[in-house]
Amino acid sequence: MGNTQTPAKPPTRRNAVRDLFQVPNVVAGISVGAYIIPQAMAYGSLAGVTPSASLTISVVPLVVYMILGRNTSMSLGPESTVALMTAAAVGPVAASQGIPWATALAVTTTLVGVILGIGWLIKASFLADLLSNPILTGYMTGVAILMIVSQLPKILGFDLNTDTIGELISSEWQTPNAHTILIATIVVVLSLISRRISNRIPGPLLGLAVATLVGLFFTDIERVGEVSLELPAVGFQGFDVEVVVALMLPALSIAVVSFTDVMVTSRAFAGKERPNASMEMRALAGTQFASGMAGGYPMSASSSRTALAFAAGSTTRFYSVFVIVFIIAGPLLLPGVIAQVPISALAGVIVFAAITLVSLPDWTALARFRFGEVAVAATCTLAVVFVGILPGVLIAIVLSIVELLMRLARPHDGVLGFVPNMPGMHDIDDHDGTETLPGLLVFRYDAPLFFMNAYDFFYKVTGALEPDTQVVLLNMEANVELDTTALDVMDELHDTLDADGIDLWLARVKNDVLIPLRDHGTADIVGEENMYPTLPVAVDAYRERYLSD
Repeated sequence: MGNTQTPAKPPTRRNAVRDLFQVPNVVAGISVGAYIIPQAMAYGSLAGVTPSASLTISVVPLVVYMILGRNTSMSLGPESTVALMTAAAVGPVAASQGIPWATALAVTTTLVGVILGIGWLIKASFLADLLSNPILTGYMTGVAILMIVSQLPKILGFDLNTDTIGELISSEWQTPNAHTILIATIVVVLSLISRRISNRIPGPLLGLAVATLVGLFFTDIERVGEVSLELPAVGFQGFDVEVVVALMLPALSIAVVSFTDVMVTSRAFAGKERPNASMEMRALAGTQFASGMAGGYPMSASSSRTALAFAAGSTTRFYSVFVIVFIIAGPLLLPGVIAQVPISALAGVIVFAAITLVSLPDWTALARFRFGEVAVAATCTLAVVFVGILPGVLIAIVLSIVELLMRLARPHDGVLGFVPNMPGMHDIDDHDGTETLPGLLVFRYDAPLFFMNAYDFFYKVTGALEPDTQVVLLNMEANVELDTTALDVMDELHDTLDADGIDLWLARVKNDVLIPLRDHGTADIVGEENMYPTLPVAVDAYRERYLSD
């Protein structure tokens, strides 16, 4: 018998408690707690939630993820991008439908949870891969710009219309308040310096502390005011089907972006374990639904807070117990201190978060790789900035799909030949001195065959014919799928070649492709005697049949 491994015993309750109180988990909890308090207060304002309510509601995702999640370092909670998307969704619907902001907010968040729950049930976790890196780079840059723009009134100290860039430019500008600018700048600068020194330093919290001390010397600035542990006003009264329909598409956009964010973060901090996309979708669905029921706003993963927990060496997701204790202790032990936090300081936290969303190395890498990638990213940025954050999400998704279809519609193809002293057959354009057999055209098309590329495939094959071609041998290892259009084109290709006295052979046909070839009748047209398991077998058959003399 082979070696067997005794299954690991499930952890006992005593072991779980002992593991929880390991030093790395305590450090992770305190570090994340120090980060989440200023972020919750700041990001909640983006979504139209008071600092007190945002602090309280940030406990919900921590509890739900401890129950449903799997990643030992993940920090679900307030996140700047999703908060801004929520505001963009809730505001217009609340105004047009004549319902309170709290109602639109609760319905939106609950819908996000329902959509993710349905996605989990139908195994739609592939949505995490829907947005490509260029799309995400451009999208995040656009969101960062809008985040900074949205905070200008708080930083400058006077009202501005920041709904669109055009309305911002045409607004009536006043003399800025130097004190609010100074306080926001202190937070941004200290946060950036702390981040440069070490990710473990809670820069936003440090910035808020210093800005609050400085703010005590000024009387012309707005402050957070009294804080307490309170839930947002739960507002399900007065909504109807029209409200749900109006919020459905924005909720879908938020669901896609928040889940993508969770999976990107999960992959980055998964260690040796492969992230379970289905389980993460379930956990996020539960988080959003619970937050909605409590009157909160949609949550997502925080890469900065997750990085802190990962760096601290957290061994269990229950490190969030210490985060919750930290969140609750703040308003209870330091209510007077938090009340003195300047509103412009919270705006500084948001500006810092926006700066961290923009990755110059990613833009540089895209520019070096391919101009088209930069163009896609730039288009997405412009769409978010000038069309709006929610339409920008839809444009980003459409761009991703179009980009995918373009690659599938016009993939790489090549004529194969033999390279001296190199086994196998290779693209004749990749190597000098590649040799082909007289009368044999070995062709490879590197994509599944379907309606968008079937005729491109047809014309690429016929365009590669030589006057002496006797056999076209298709290497079908990359053609992992055929639709009806592709099968019809294969029949047409056979008839076209046959009219010129050229045989059509197939090699390396996978079983998943052989079945539709037989069902459609294409296998009978080509002749199964002309279908070979490998290229060498097919080439040997050609030599024997055509070159044996």
